[in-house]
Amino acid sequence: MRRWRVVTVALALLWVGAISAGKEQKKAPPFPLNLFAQATPDAYIGEKECAQCHRVPAQTFNASPHALYVRDPQLPADKRGCEACHGPGETHLEDVKDQRKVISFARLKPKEVALVCLRCHADTMRLAQWHRTAHARSDVACTDCHQIHRAKDKGAQEKENSKGVRAPFFVTAPEPKALLKTDEASLCGKCHQRELNEFRLNFHHPVPEGRMVCSDCHDIHPSKASNKRVKVVKDMCVTCHAEKAGPFAFEHDPVAGWTGDGCMECHRPHGSPNPRLLRAFSRGLCNQCHTDKGNNHYPGQSCWNVGCHVAVHGSNSDVWLRSP
Repeated sequence: MRRWRVVTVALALLWVGAISAGKEQKKAPPFPLNLFAQATPDAYIGEKECAQCHRVPAQTFNASPHALYVRDPQLPADKRGCEACHGPGETHLEDVKDQRKVISFARLKPKEVALVCLRCHADTMRLAQWHRTAHARSDVACTDCHQIHRAKDKGAQEKENSKGVRAPFFVTAPEPKALLKTDEASLCGKCHQRELNEFRLNFHHPVPEGRMVCSDCHDIHPSKASNKRVKVVKDMCVTCHAEKAGPFAFEHDPVAGWTGDGCMECHRPHGSPNPRLLRAFSRGLCNQCHTDKGNNHYPGQSCWNVGCHVAVHGSNSDVWLRSP
Protein backbone atom coordinates (compact mmCIF):
# COMPACT_ATOMS: atom_id res chain seq x y z
CA MET A 1 0.00 0.00 0.00
CA ARG A 2 2.81 2.38 0.88
CA ARG A 3 4.38 1.78 -2.54
CA TRP A 4 1.12 2.59 -4.28
CA ARG A 5 0.80 5.79 -2.25
CA VAL A 6 4.29 6.86 -3.29
CA VAL A 7 3.49 6.15 -6.94
CA THR A 8 0.18 8.02 -6.66
CA VAL A 9 1.81 11.05 -5.06
CA ALA A 10 4.56 11.05 -7.71
CA LEU A 11 2.01 10.91 -10.53
CA ALA A 12 0.01 13.70 -8.91
CA LEU A 13 3.11 15.87 -8.66
CA LEU A 14 3.97 15.21 -12.30
CA TRP A 15 0.40 16.04 -13.28
CA VAL A 16 0.44 19.32 -11.32
CA GLY A 17 3.84 20.16 -12.78
CA ALA A 18 2.58 19.50 -16.31
CA ILE A 19 -0.45 21.73 -15.71
CA SER A 20 1.75 24.50 -14.30
CA ALA A 21 4.11 24.26 -17.25
CA GLY A 22 1.15 24.36 -19.61
CA LYS A 23 -0.20 27.47 -17.94
CA GLU A 24 3.20 29.15 -18.13
CA GLN A 25 3.42 28.22 -21.79
CA LYS A 26 -0.03 29.63 -22.46
CA LYS A 27 0.85 32.87 -20.70
CA ALA A 28 3.88 33.44 -22.93
CA PRO A 29 2.88 36.35 -25.21
CA PRO A 30 3.14 35.90 -28.99
CA PHE A 31 5.53 37.74 -31.26
CA PRO A 32 6.11 40.66 -31.20
CA LEU A 33 4.87 41.21 -27.63
CA ASN A 34 7.38 38.62 -26.41
CA LEU A 35 10.16 41.13 -27.14
CA PHE A 36 8.77 43.45 -24.47
CA ALA A 37 7.95 40.63 -22.04
CA GLN A 38 11.45 39.13 -22.16
CA ALA A 39 13.38 42.42 -22.09
CA THR A 40 15.24 43.65 -19.03
CA PRO A 41 15.47 47.37 -18.17
CA ASP A 42 19.02 47.43 -19.57
CA ALA A 43 17.75 46.24 -22.98
CA TYR A 44 16.33 49.72 -23.73
CA ILE A 45 19.11 51.88 -25.18
CA GLY A 46 17.19 55.08 -26.00
CA GLU A 47 16.22 56.74 -29.28
CA LYS A 48 19.54 58.57 -29.66
CA GLU A 49 21.25 55.25 -30.20
CA CYS A 50 18.59 54.26 -32.75
CA ALA A 51 19.09 57.50 -34.69
CA GLN A 52 22.73 56.67 -35.38
CA CYS A 53 21.66 54.02 -37.90
CA HIS A 54 18.10 55.11 -38.68
CA ARG A 55 18.67 58.83 -39.20
CA VAL A 56 15.87 59.56 -41.71
CA PRO A 57 13.09 57.75 -39.79
CA ALA A 58 14.24 59.50 -36.61
CA GLN A 59 14.01 62.91 -38.30
CA THR A 60 10.56 62.32 -39.78
CA PHE A 61 9.32 61.09 -36.42
CA ASN A 62 9.91 64.58 -35.01
CA ALA A 63 6.95 65.82 -37.10
CA SER A 64 4.65 63.11 -35.78
CA PRO A 65 2.13 63.75 -32.97
CA HIS A 66 3.38 60.51 -31.44
CA ALA A 67 6.66 62.21 -30.60
CA LEU A 68 4.99 64.42 -27.98
CA TYR A 69 3.69 61.39 -26.11
CA VAL A 70 6.47 58.83 -26.28
CA ARG A 71 9.12 61.33 -25.19
CA ASP A 72 7.50 61.86 -21.81
CA PRO A 73 10.25 61.07 -19.27
CA GLN A 74 7.62 59.76 -16.84
CA LEU A 75 6.76 56.85 -19.14
CA PRO A 76 8.26 53.39 -18.56
CA ALA A 77 11.15 52.45 -20.82
CA ASP A 78 9.08 50.07 -22.92
CA LYS A 79 6.74 52.89 -23.94
CA ARG A 80 9.29 55.62 -24.59
CA GLY A 81 10.94 56.70 -27.83
CA CYS A 82 11.52 54.45 -30.84
CA GLU A 83 11.51 51.36 -28.64
CA ALA A 84 7.87 51.90 -27.68
CA CYS A 85 6.90 50.66 -31.14
CA HIS A 86 9.95 48.78 -32.43
CA GLY A 87 10.96 46.90 -29.30
CA PRO A 88 14.11 46.97 -27.14
CA GLY A 89 17.16 48.13 -29.06
CA GLU A 90 19.67 45.87 -27.31
CA THR A 91 17.81 42.80 -28.54
CA HIS A 92 17.94 44.16 -32.08
CA LEU A 93 21.71 44.83 -31.86
CA GLU A 94 22.39 41.22 -30.90
CA ASP A 95 21.60 40.24 -34.49
CA VAL A 96 20.43 43.06 -36.77
CA LYS A 97 19.55 40.57 -39.52
CA ASP A 98 17.20 38.55 -37.34
CA GLN A 99 13.70 39.82 -38.16
CA ARG A 100 12.28 38.25 -35.00
CA LYS A 101 14.38 40.48 -32.75
CA VAL A 102 12.97 43.79 -33.95
CA ILE A 103 9.51 45.04 -34.80
CA SER A 104 9.50 46.04 -38.47
CA PHE A 105 5.95 46.99 -39.37
CA ALA A 106 6.56 46.38 -43.07
CA ARG A 107 7.10 42.67 -42.29
CA LEU A 108 4.39 42.15 -39.65
CA LYS A 109 1.07 40.47 -40.23
CA PRO A 110 -2.04 42.62 -39.63
CA LYS A 111 -2.75 40.84 -36.34
CA GLU A 112 0.81 41.47 -35.14
CA VAL A 113 0.56 45.16 -36.07
CA ALA A 114 -2.63 45.41 -34.01
CA LEU A 115 -0.93 43.78 -31.03
CA VAL A 116 1.74 46.48 -31.01
CA CYS A 117 -0.57 49.45 -31.63
CA LEU A 118 -3.10 48.38 -29.01
CA ARG A 119 -0.42 48.38 -26.32
CA CYS A 120 -1.01 52.13 -26.14
CA HIS A 121 -4.34 52.51 -27.95
CA ALA A 122 -6.34 50.19 -25.72
CA ASP A 123 -8.71 53.10 -25.06
CA THR A 124 -9.67 52.99 -28.75
CA MET A 125 -10.60 49.31 -28.76
CA ARG A 126 -9.67 45.97 -27.27
CA LEU A 127 -7.95 43.29 -29.33
CA ALA A 128 -11.12 41.18 -29.23
CA GLN A 129 -13.06 44.11 -30.70
CA TRP A 130 -10.51 44.52 -33.48
CA HIS A 131 -10.89 40.86 -34.43
CA ARG A 132 -14.62 41.41 -34.99
CA THR A 133 -14.19 44.34 -37.39
CA ALA A 134 -14.53 43.96 -41.15
CA HIS A 135 -11.05 45.40 -41.54
CA ALA A 136 -9.51 42.64 -39.41
CA ARG A 137 -11.41 39.93 -41.29
CA SER A 138 -10.07 41.40 -44.55
CA ASP A 139 -6.45 41.49 -43.27
CA VAL A 140 -6.29 45.29 -43.21
CA ALA A 141 -3.58 46.43 -40.81
CA CYS A 142 -3.37 49.69 -38.87
CA THR A 143 -0.39 50.68 -41.01
CA ASP A 144 -2.41 50.29 -44.21
CA CYS A 145 -4.21 53.51 -43.28
CA HIS A 146 -1.96 55.24 -40.74
CA GLN A 147 1.63 56.42 -40.98
CA ILE A 148 3.77 57.21 -37.97
CA HIS A 149 6.81 58.82 -39.59
CA ARG A 150 5.19 61.87 -41.16
CA ALA A 151 7.46 63.93 -43.41
CA LYS A 152 8.26 67.50 -42.37
CA ASP A 153 7.18 69.28 -45.55
CA LYS A 154 4.44 68.70 -48.11
CA GLY A 155 6.85 67.91 -50.94
CA ALA A 156 8.55 65.17 -48.95
CA GLN A 157 5.17 63.88 -47.88
CA GLU A 158 3.98 63.62 -51.49
CA LYS A 159 7.17 61.75 -52.37
CA GLU A 160 6.57 59.36 -49.50
CA ASN A 161 2.93 58.87 -50.51
CA SER A 162 4.01 57.96 -54.04
CA LYS A 163 5.22 54.63 -52.65
CA GLY A 164 1.74 53.19 -52.74
CA VAL A 165 -0.77 55.79 -51.59
CA ARG A 166 -2.85 57.46 -54.27
CA ALA A 167 -3.14 61.22 -54.64
CA PRO A 168 -6.38 62.84 -53.40
CA PHE A 169 -9.31 61.63 -55.50
CA PHE A 170 -11.15 64.93 -55.00
CA VAL A 171 -9.30 68.25 -55.33
CA THR A 172 -11.24 69.79 -52.43
CA ALA A 173 -10.41 66.96 -50.02
CA PRO A 174 -9.61 68.21 -46.50
CA GLU A 175 -6.20 67.68 -44.97
CA PRO A 176 -5.79 64.16 -43.55
CA LYS A 177 -6.07 63.81 -39.79
CA ALA A 178 -5.23 61.13 -37.23
CA LEU A 179 -1.96 60.27 -39.00
CA LEU A 180 -3.78 59.05 -42.09
CA LYS A 181 -1.66 58.49 -45.20
CA THR A 182 -4.01 60.61 -47.31
CA ASP A 183 -7.53 62.05 -47.12
CA GLU A 184 -10.29 59.70 -46.02
CA ALA A 185 -12.12 59.40 -49.33
CA SER A 186 -8.98 58.46 -51.26
CA LEU A 187 -7.80 56.13 -48.52
CA CYS A 188 -11.12 54.29 -48.15
CA GLY A 189 -11.55 54.27 -51.92
CA LYS A 190 -8.52 52.02 -52.36
CA CYS A 191 -10.74 49.12 -51.26
CA HIS A 192 -14.24 50.61 -51.57
CA GLN A 193 -13.96 51.74 -55.19
CA ARG A 194 -17.65 51.40 -56.05
CA GLU A 195 -18.68 53.66 -53.18
CA LEU A 196 -16.00 56.19 -54.11
CA ASN A 197 -17.17 56.32 -57.72
CA GLU A 198 -20.79 56.84 -56.63
CA PHE A 199 -19.77 60.27 -55.35
CA ARG A 200 -19.25 61.21 -59.01
CA LEU A 201 -22.97 60.85 -59.70
CA ASN A 202 -25.16 63.96 -60.08
CA PHE A 203 -26.62 63.70 -56.58
CA HIS A 204 -24.34 62.76 -53.70
CA HIS A 205 -23.40 63.57 -50.16
CA PRO A 206 -20.94 66.49 -50.11
CA VAL A 207 -17.79 64.39 -49.79
CA PRO A 208 -16.28 65.65 -53.09
CA GLU A 209 -16.87 69.23 -51.90
CA GLY A 210 -14.89 68.55 -48.72
CA ARG A 211 -17.83 69.16 -46.37
CA MET A 212 -18.08 65.53 -45.25
CA VAL A 213 -15.69 62.63 -44.71
CA CYS A 214 -16.30 58.89 -44.49
CA SER A 215 -15.95 58.78 -40.71
CA ASP A 216 -18.91 61.16 -40.32
CA CYS A 217 -21.12 58.14 -41.01
CA HIS A 218 -18.87 55.11 -40.58
CA ASP A 219 -17.40 54.05 -37.24
CA ILE A 220 -13.91 53.01 -38.30
CA HIS A 221 -12.73 52.12 -34.81
CA PRO A 222 -15.68 50.68 -32.85
CA SER A 223 -15.09 51.88 -29.31
CA LYS A 224 -16.08 50.14 -26.09
CA ALA A 225 -18.99 52.55 -25.67
CA SER A 226 -20.34 52.18 -29.21
CA ASN A 227 -20.49 48.38 -28.88
CA LYS A 228 -22.83 48.67 -25.90
CA ARG A 229 -25.64 50.21 -27.90
CA VAL A 230 -27.35 49.12 -31.08
CA LYS A 231 -27.47 51.88 -33.69
CA VAL A 232 -29.85 51.70 -36.62
CA VAL A 233 -29.19 53.53 -39.87
CA LYS A 234 -31.76 56.19 -39.02
CA ASP A 235 -29.75 57.29 -35.98
CA MET A 236 -26.85 58.25 -38.24
CA CYS A 237 -28.98 59.94 -40.89
CA VAL A 238 -30.97 62.15 -38.52
CA THR A 239 -27.73 63.55 -37.12
CA CYS A 240 -27.88 65.88 -40.13
CA HIS A 241 -31.49 65.40 -41.27
CA ALA A 242 -33.10 66.21 -37.93
CA GLU A 243 -36.45 67.16 -39.48
CA LYS A 244 -36.92 63.52 -40.51
CA ALA A 245 -36.32 62.18 -37.00
CA GLY A 246 -39.87 62.39 -35.67
CA PRO A 247 -41.41 60.97 -33.60
CA PHE A 248 -44.52 60.90 -35.77
CA ALA A 249 -48.00 59.74 -34.85
CA PHE A 250 -48.09 57.77 -38.11
CA GLU A 251 -44.71 56.49 -39.20
CA HIS A 252 -43.53 55.07 -42.48
CA ASP A 253 -42.16 51.68 -41.40
CA PRO A 254 -38.78 51.85 -43.19
CA VAL A 255 -38.17 55.35 -41.85
CA ALA A 256 -38.86 54.18 -38.30
CA GLY A 257 -35.86 51.91 -38.76
CA TRP A 258 -37.37 48.69 -37.47
CA THR A 259 -37.92 46.93 -40.80
CA GLY A 260 -35.70 46.41 -43.81
CA ASP A 261 -32.73 48.72 -44.36
CA GLY A 262 -34.29 51.82 -42.87
CA CYS A 263 -33.47 54.96 -44.83
CA MET A 264 -31.56 52.90 -47.39
CA GLU A 265 -34.78 51.20 -48.48
CA CYS A 266 -35.38 54.33 -50.57
CA HIS A 267 -32.06 56.21 -50.61
CA ARG A 268 -28.57 55.40 -51.85
CA PRO A 269 -26.21 56.78 -49.21
CA HIS A 270 -23.17 57.60 -51.36
CA GLY A 271 -24.60 58.85 -54.62
CA SER A 272 -27.46 58.43 -57.05
CA PRO A 273 -28.53 59.60 -60.53
CA ASN A 274 -31.89 60.55 -58.98
CA PRO A 275 -32.73 63.64 -56.90
CA ARG A 276 -32.61 63.26 -53.09
CA LEU A 277 -30.37 60.21 -53.50
CA LEU A 278 -33.42 58.08 -54.32
CA ARG A 279 -32.95 54.56 -55.65
CA ALA A 280 -35.61 55.26 -58.29
CA PHE A 281 -37.47 58.51 -59.07
CA SER A 282 -40.85 57.13 -60.00
CA ARG A 283 -43.77 55.23 -58.47
CA GLY A 284 -41.70 52.11 -59.07
CA LEU A 285 -39.81 52.98 -55.90
CA CYS A 286 -42.98 52.64 -53.82
CA ASN A 287 -44.12 49.57 -55.75
CA GLN A 288 -41.13 47.65 -54.42
CA CYS A 289 -43.08 47.32 -51.16
CA HIS A 290 -46.64 48.33 -52.10
CA THR A 291 -47.03 45.76 -54.87
CA ASP A 292 -50.83 45.71 -54.55
CA LYS A 293 -50.99 49.34 -55.78
CA GLY A 294 -49.03 48.78 -58.98
CA ASN A 295 -51.93 47.71 -61.22
CA ASN A 296 -54.83 49.87 -60.07
CA HIS A 297 -53.28 53.02 -58.64
CA TYR A 298 -51.88 55.61 -61.07
CA PRO A 299 -50.64 58.66 -59.19
CA GLY A 300 -48.42 59.97 -61.96
CA GLN A 301 -44.67 60.05 -61.93
CA SER A 302 -44.37 59.41 -58.20
CA CYS A 303 -46.67 58.96 -55.23
CA TRP A 304 -45.49 62.14 -53.51
CA ASN A 305 -44.96 64.82 -56.15
CA VAL A 306 -48.61 64.83 -57.28
CA GLY A 307 -49.76 66.12 -53.89
CA CYS A 308 -51.02 62.87 -52.34
CA HIS A 309 -48.54 61.11 -50.03
CA VAL A 310 -46.41 64.13 -49.36
CA ALA A 311 -45.37 63.14 -45.83
CA VAL A 312 -43.28 60.17 -46.91
CA HIS A 313 -41.22 60.12 -43.72
CA GLY A 314 -44.15 60.39 -41.31
CA SER A 315 -47.30 62.29 -40.45
CA ASN A 316 -48.94 63.56 -37.29
CA SER A 317 -52.42 63.87 -38.80
CA ASP A 318 -52.98 61.27 -41.52
CA VAL A 319 -52.48 57.50 -41.37
CA TRP A 320 -51.94 57.35 -45.15
CA LEU A 321 -49.18 59.99 -44.96
CA ARG A 322 -51.16 62.43 -47.11
CA SER A 323 -50.37 65.45 -44.98
CA PRO A 324 -47.59 66.37 -42.56
